Amino acid sequence: MIPARKPVIDLWRDYRDHARTLPGMHLGSVAVADACADAAHTARELYRTGVRRAEFSTLVDLSPAAEPVCAVRLLDLIRELTAWGVVVDWRVRLPDAGSCRSGPSAFTLGHLYPPSGIEGPADAAELRAAWAEGFFLGKCLVRNGPGFLEVRDHRSGVLNRIVIDEPAYLAGVEAVRADPTAGAVDPGVRADLAAESLLVGVGELWWWAPHRPHRWPQPPFRV
Repeated sequence: MIPARKPVIDLWRDYRDHARTLPGMHLGSVAVADACADAAHTARELYRTGVRRAEFSTLVDLSPAAEPVCAVRLLDLIRELTAWGVVVDWRVRLPDAGSCRSGPSAFTLGHLYPPSGIEGPADAAELRAAWAEGFFLGKCLVRNGPGFLEVRDHRSGVLNRIVIDEPAYLAGVEAVRADPTAGAVDPGVRADLAAESLLVGVGELWWWAPHRPHRWPQPPFRV
């Protein structure tokens, strides 16, 4: 019996499909489990070493049947790769529409690089097309200021600018970044962040959605 291949991410020097057939374009692969261990570090190092396309070998399962810890780590990695402008070639299984308003959906994940395919919802093809059409780098980002965070969120189609400066909310953001159980986050704070889709519920865990800006493909004031 041939053992199943472990899920990997194939790495490419160029983001274009046809470039993958050229010599020297494939930069190897990394096990998904290893890449997810420290998503921010992984994404930064991959970009620094010339990776411009990351191709997931397996479906990213965000359905209710998914294992929450794995799902949150995968979302962390895709968010960080997107923030660096790396093209992410991934396929995703989403929950059915309306199953959970604060859960993974084409809306709450719409600032991530668009997947090449969606499974789950009945209107998956339409969701995928709208996701790809509406995506741009910096669609939902967070910037650090002295004593505050500024979130600039375009996922609804208009700019929703949110300034987080109350200590309880700043502490809540840091806590959920460090521990997706959000056990140390005040329930009221967590509910307010989830209501703005800044926190996305994944099973019993919570995922912080905005990414920090690393690249500005257009003037910052437009983002």
